[in-house]
Parts: sequence; structure tokens; C-alpha cells
Amino acid sequence: MSSRIQSYDRTPFWGQKIIRELKYLQFILNNKDQSVNVSKDCFRELLKAIILVLHGQDKIADRVESISSKFKIAEKDCVLLVASLEKLFRLAIKFSSKKQEVIKDDLIAILKIPQDFASDIINVLYGAKLNIENISIYFPKNTYLLSIYWRLDVSLSTSSLNRTLDPFILVQMNLSNGESLSFEISLDVFHKLRFSVALALKEMDEILNKSFFKLNE
Repeated sequence: MSSRIQSYDRTPFWGQKIIRELKYLQFILNNKDQSVNVSKDCFRELLKAIILVLHGQDKIADRVESISSKFKIAEKDCVLLVASLEKLFRLAIKFSSKKQEVIKDDLIAILKIPQDFASDIINVLYGAKLNIENISIYFPKNTYLLSIYWRLDVSLSTSSLNRTLDPFILVQMNLSNGESLSFEISLDVFHKLRFSVALALKEMDEILNKSFFKLNE
């Protein structure tokens, strides 16, 4: 199965490409690896471990060791299963405001997760034991724009006569890593920047509105 989506009436909650953690779940939960047999009871124990992970509790190592011993699954495979399920849940939490049926349909129809396992995932995702409001979506913490300030300024007197009374924009950008950047741009450059941003947003909106994404069988 291809990891890309070609033609579907909507984009699933994980995006247009199936990431490796979801591919691993797809592979294991469909019994493609005979050395890793995940029963319904085992899967529910894994989900209990996921609740601990998502709530930031530090007893996960003991829980993984217990699951490995009880269900005769190598500890490294248990770790991979927990990590993959954690990724799935953090992606699903971002879209948990959607109807349960939508998330479940993505799991069954597109990701090919067996129905029993998909139902258990939905029960945990929308159940009382998972406090979604206190859970981070947990995407890579790259530096991002925290705030931006700008003002229009005019130089009344400079060493360069051709800049006298020439308006320009002063911009200050504060980044998430604490760094602050300041620079000035002319009105012409500022208008070009506005146009480029507006064009990019328009193109993104057009892409999101296209309905031709679906998995290749």
C-alpha cells in the first residue's frame, strides 16, 4: 500500500502521508509480523499505558515491562507499539473536536486498523479517562514566531539626503527561543511582502479545498 493519499473526499487526521509510526501500527495490528501477536487484551493494556504517557506520568517503563512479560512480546516491540500509539493519539487529539465516526472511519477505511482495535482507540480518545485539555499535541519544538510588532516611521534628517522624509517600516519579531530580530523595510518591499503572503495563503486554501486525496490500494 502506498503511503500517499490520492483521491479521497477529505484529508485524514494524520495528513496526506502515512507516517512510519502509523505504518507500524497498520503492519502489527493486522498480524503481518508473526513474532508480535497483539490480542484484544494486550491492546487494551497498551492503551492504559498510553493514558499514562499522555498525562506525563513516569511509571511507563514498569507498565511496558509488565505487558511484555504477560503477553510474551519482546520489550523492544512493546516500546515501539507504545511510541506509535502515542503518536497516533497526539495526532487524533488535534482533531478530537470532529465526530467520533470521522476519526473511526479514518482508522478503519484508510489506515486499515481492525474494527475492534479502532473502537477501543475511539473509546479512549473520547472517554473520561483522557483529559484532552491538559495534553500537548507534541509536535517537534522548532523555533517559531511568538509575536511581531511594526510601525511606520519617517526619517526627518539623515546623512543620506535622498532618504529624508522617505517613510519606511520598522519591524520587530520575537521568537520562541527568546531571540529578538529587528529590521527595516521600504514601503515598496512591505507591499511586495503583503502580496506574497496573501498569494501563499490563497494557494494553501485552494489546495485544502481539493477533494482528490485517497490511498492507493
